[in-house]
Amino acid sequence: MNTYITSRIAVTATGIALAILPFLAGAQAITTTIPLCEITRNLSVGATGEDVRCLQRYLNWAGFQVSASGAGSPGNETQYFGERTRAAVVRWQNANAASVLTPLGLTAGTGFWGSASFAKYVLIVRAALGVA
Repeated sequence: MNTYITSRIAVTATGIALAILPFLAGAQAITTTIPLCEITRNLSVGATGEDVRCLQRYLNWAGFQVSASGAGSPGNETQYFGERTRAAVVRWQNANAASVLTPLGLTAGTGFWGSASFAKYVLIVRAALGVA
């Protein structure tokens, strides 16, 4: 059976949303360990919600651990974007500086998860799923 994937990137007033959906009746779903997050707003210290929890799961998955133990650690992700999440985002942004920071004229991560960070996340997800 063939596997079909369709990806949709919607630009909204508050950010970019990603939906990866199995397409066509009877199509096989693709299984992946990469957290598939729908983030439709900018995230920074103080933000709360499931999108924050998913971002933490992604950062932990990608090797930019939010915390070694307790809140924010792998399997213990929270809905709160605090200083540990900000620090993990900074490390991720610095590692992806050419795509995330340089186009914005920045030389160091800010910890603010906005459209540039999410766009890079989308590229990483698409590559992990083998979607061009």
